[in-house]
Amino acid sequence: MAAMRPSLTLTFILLLAAWPLSPVVQAQENGEALRGVLEAAYGRWRDAIIRKDPVGWASSITRYRQTKIRNEIVSELRSFPEAVFSADLQPPPLTGLRHLEAEAAGVTAHLVYYGKVDMGQDRELLKDNLLKLRFYQEAGVWKYDSNRIISLDSVPEVRTEIVAGRRPEFLDSPEYTPPGTMPPPPPLCRVPEFKAGYKLQSFGYEAILSAGGCEHAPVQDSLEQQVLIGGLVKGRNEIRLKIRPGKVPDGEKPALQIRIYLLPNDSNLQGREVLRWQAPEGSVPAEVTLPFDVNP
Repeated sequence: MAAMRPSLTLTFILLLAAWPLSPVVQAQENGEALRGVLEAAYGRWRDAIIRKDPVGWASSITRYRQTKIRNEIVSELRSFPEAVFSADLQPPPLTGLRHLEAEAAGVTAHLVYYGKVDMGQDRELLKDNLLKLRFYQEAGVWKYDSNRIISLDSVPEVRTEIVAGRRPEFLDSPEYTPPGTMPPPPPLCRVPEFKAGYKLQSFGYEAILSAGGCEHAPVQDSLEQQVLIGGLVKGRNEIRLKIRPGKVPDGEKPALQIRIYLLPNDSNLQGREVLRWQAPEGSVPAEVTLPFDVNP
């Protein structure tokens, strides 16, 4: 099995931009006030990462993201919170970036910037892109959550228009508007005895995998390969699937298959399959529990 996707302790996500443009909307006064509050919240989180301060980190990041990161780290048999500060990437400074937007809805908010996002790479390789920082409000306090870096490599005309005083129109779309509500923190997963991964193929269905009381994100019309949150323990284990039929993509046949692997610490080595299940044709249950034993 190929190596699982690594956890993103700094939660940096790279996207490609290909959107039309709209005229710049002048920032309102409350937008500037919001900007200052959110930048201070990001600064507290960034400072804690740079100083490798676990108490500062925990108090400056949302409980949702803190729990997600903790679960990823312990599932990979790494030490928490020490592994939080082991990433090669560094949180970028906001100095030198052009501020485009500060927006809030309910208990959610974001900041958007344009410029060379420096995460410790070779300066000669930095290009002007978009940086979006996301925040949630907890007990009346804004806390940093995560971010996206939106690459403009495929649309250089967007860079030209932003420099000319315009901004990407997609920032006004529902997908790039603060959602207004925040998800509850997931449960703390168990500390496993073995690192594990899964490969879930789901075409024509929405499938939600859970193990050890922790659910993974739904998989629909795609093949997902990830580290299994909560891993595996010696002896009896269970995997649960919640399944909902959907429209079959054009040119595809309905298919639903789950594979579970024990993963070695060396990412160059292959994992060992310990479970494989495929949905029977024409009779897919709404929910299935798959018990299996692990005896390394």
